[in-house]
Amino acid sequence: MPATFLMSYPRADWQIRGGENFRSKAKAATNPRAAMKEWLQLCDAITHAGGRILVMPPATDAEARHTGMIYTANSGALFKNGDQWTFLVAKMAVAHRQTEKARISAFWKEAGMPTADAAHIWEGQADLTTLPASRYLLTWGVRSVKESLEEARKRLPMGARTLDIQLRDPFFHGDTCLDPLTNRAGDTVLLAHEGAMVDRSLPELRSFLGGRIDVLAVDEGDALAYACNALCVNGTVLLPSGLSTALRGHLLKRGFTLEELELPELFGKGGGGPRCLVNELRGFVLNDDAPGYAHLRDKLHALAETYPESLP
Repeated sequence: MPATFLMSYPRADWQIRGGENFRSKAKAATNPRAAMKEWLQLCDAITHAGGRILVMPPATDAEARHTGMIYTANSGALFKNGDQWTFLVAKMAVAHRQTEKARISAFWKEAGMPTADAAHIWEGQADLTTLPASRYLLTWGVRSVKESLEEARKRLPMGARTLDIQLRDPFFHGDTCLDPLTNRAGDTVLLAHEGAMVDRSLPELRSFLGGRIDVLAVDEGDALAYACNALCVNGTVLLPSGLSTALRGHLLKRGFTLEELELPELFGKGGGGPRCLVNELRGFVLNDDAPGYAHLRDKLHALAETYPESLP
């Protein structure tokens, strides 16, 4: 089944507001047209690799700018128990993103998807790492709080095994230091930066995974370049630019196809990599009436040409 991702494009007034990570804190001036074209470039790369995209349009209200909503990894997570689907909507830690919740809930309501609101600060799929054999890594400590872990855990499938991991700055989400990648042969490797973890080690990770998954250590330089925010789609790894030749070599030897994306507006100014701009909807199939990227592509490319190249 092709992977399906939830994505939300930037508005014409997109800019850096919160500055809550080590790249975005400079609050550099943005080019909304370039940002939109970068977003489209990522969509095209995902589509070319065999993925499908469900597009969540931004709010049109002039006051609801929601400049962080493009980072849909934080929007929440889709859970399925039996035949029942629920999208658990995140509760953001940073003030400028807290109003995103209403827009995300309204989108899913219109799609007929049941939702629930996280009771504790929890920044969604970015702090929930899904691995084969029903194993999950639940991360907290910088944005998401420890109390949020049980809320996510109780929605996992029966028999799920979990490992809690506390993070330290500047690794504000699990998807900045832990990244499962699966090649076309079905073999999974977990990229992991040990220095991001307060209370766990790589040997503990390997023990938890029981030898089923290859844990590949990522050094600090690659971790700060968002190596663990690479996105794997059907064996193709979409990488942020600037990663070491050593890491790239390890992935090539493990059978991955690599595609480097240089997106200076979204990654360089906003912070993150491809994975923070998507929310994987595991097991979810788009129907013909859904607002899929394949149907909207021409319209969205035309929209990009209307965006300004700078903001006052």
